[in-house]
Amino acid sequence: MTAAVSEFQKAISRESNLVKQFVQLLEKEQDVLTNGRTDELPAIAESKEKLAAALNELSLQRNLFLTSLGFPPDRPGMESWTAANTGQIETLTAWNQTLVSAARAKDLNLRNGQLIQLRMKYNSQALEVLMRKENNLDLYGPDGRSSALGDRRIDDAV
Repeated sequence: MTAAVSEFQKAISRESNLVKQFVQLLEKEQDVLTNGRTDELPAIAESKEKLAAALNELSLQRNLFLTSLGFPPDRPGMESWTAANTGQIETLTAWNQTLVSAARAKDLNLRNGQLIQLRMKYNSQALEVLMRKENNLDLYGPDGRSSALGDRRIDDAV
C-alpha cells in the first residue's frame, strides 16, 4: 500500500469520526432548542463552525486524492473508488458510516432549523402582544388629554 493510499484511508476515517461528532453536536443543539436553553447556542454554533471547517478540509483532501487517480470528486468519485477497491474494508466501512452519519446530520439540521423558526415566531408574537399592550395603555384623562405612559393607572382615569 502506498503512502498516499494510507493517508487517504486515515482521512476517510477521520472524516467519518468528525461527521459523527457533528451529529452529536446537532443532537445537543436540538436538546438545547427543545428545552429553551438558548444561552448555550453561541458555543454550539462556534463548535459547529470549527467542525464544518475541518470537514471541508478533509473533503478537499479526499477530492484531491480522487482526482489525482482519475476519479471524479465527491460522492460519485468515492463510489467509483470503492467499486475499484473492494478489498479496502476499513475504508469502505468508514465511508459507509460517513454517509449514514451525513444523512442523520442533514435531518437533524433541518429539524433544528424548524425549531429555530418556531422559536423566532413565538418571540415575534410575544413582542407584538407586548407592543400592542404598551400602545393601548395611552389613556385619556377627564380633560380629554392623553396621559404619558406610566403616569396613570386605569382606575385613575375613571
